[in-house]
Formats: sequence, structure tokens, C-alpha cells
Amino acid sequence: VIICGAVPRGTALLRSGACAGHEIYVSGLLGGSALGLSGSKGKARKRHLNPEPRLALGQFLREKLRATAAIDISDGLSLDLERVCLASGVAADITMPPRFPGATPEQALHGGEEYELLFFVRAGTSVPARFEGLPLTRIGVAVSGVPGEIRLDGKSLAVRGFDHFTSVK
Repeated sequence: VIICGAVPRGTALLRSGACAGHEIYVSGLLGGSALGLSGSKGKARKRHLNPEPRLALGQFLREKLRATAAIDISDGLSLDLERVCLASGVAADITMPPRFPGATPEQALHGGEEYELLFFVRAGTSVPARFEGLPLTRIGVAVSGVPGEIRLDGKSLAVRGFDHFTSVK
């Protein structure tokens, strides 16, 4: 399924607006869909089969928080973060994102089909801990450096995820 639309010029929240010093956040808990895809039952399987797009959160990010860049995490956090960093010309220093119960670090970092939002805000922006019950967690900061480079806890992170134009990266 694909949905096309239009917004007035200058109002879209793009991938290309992050700058060094901007803080990086994610919504929700990551890795649940990958855990469900791997055969896990219960909430993880439900999460994989019935993703919830974060439409109201996206509007809140643009209108109230004035987010500078954003993307939905559909192909894996590391790959989608790399895409924003490349579009914005920045690198990223992050920590481990919050994980869905039972998800591995690999699933949280590289698993796709999350539909949670990865977003950037200017330093000092007051981001609430929750939006309509959904956790919003600061995972890092955009930094100067090689565009697209990601460091997890100070170490280079190999980017992996689903690339529609090749195969699993």
C-alpha cells in the first residue's frame, strides 16, 4: 500500500533538516516487529502483523516541537538513521535505544517494520517523556563528521536493515 499526498511548500518535515548539536529521539520500544517476525508469539507477533503508524505524533513533532528532521523506522533504526544523517550532512552518536521486551540489541538496532518515529530537535527543546502514553526517548545527538557515520556508545556501528533497491544490507 502506498499513499501519496501534498503539503504546502515549506511545511513538510523532511530528512534533511538535522544539524550538528540537534538531539536524536525515538518513539516507543524497538525490536518488537523483528521479534514477532522471528517466530515469537503474543505481543511481538501482534506488533509485527498490526503496526500502528504514528500520525498524531508526526503532527505534534512538526507543529509543537518544531522537529528539524524525521523518518519512520520501517527499514531498521541504523539504516533509517543513516538515511537522515546522509540527507542532513551529519553523523550521529547514539546509545542503545529502548527495547521491546524480549528483543535483542540486534533486533532493536536493525529490525524493521517498526513504524516508530526517529526525530531530531534543536538542543534544549523540551520533549515530553511520553506522547499519548507512548514513550519518547533521547538516544543521542547529531555531530559533525563523515555524513551518515553512526557511533553506538563511542564505537562505529555497522549499518544494517532492509534496502528495497538491493537486498538485506
